[in-house]
Amino acid sequence: LNEKKPILVNFFSLAVFFAWQVIKARRKYKISAPAVTGSAAFERVFRAQQNSVEFYPIYLVTFWMAGWFFNQVLAALCGLAYLYARHQYFFGYSESAQER
Repeated sequence: LNEKKPILVNFFSLAVFFAWQVIKARRKYKISAPAVTGSAAFERVFRAQQNSVEFYPIYLVTFWMAGWFFNQVLAALCGLAYLYARHQYFFGYSESAQER
């Protein structure tokens, strides 16, 4: 259980960071809530964040089950790798196709 706590803190920090990126994009492109359409740049940021939110339950259940029934250290390392990949995905998806 102790190995999982820092991973969960990182997980929730990343979730808050992604939400903050959407708030910044709303301000930048002048799109007030609850609207989710507008400029293509805003929609990419919003979809990247929303896609992350959609995968949160899958990540958490898999992470906890792996830590519970298998090796906690290995589960924590896989959890860190997933968070890194999710971070890379967010910024890759947020860029336009021409800039990738």
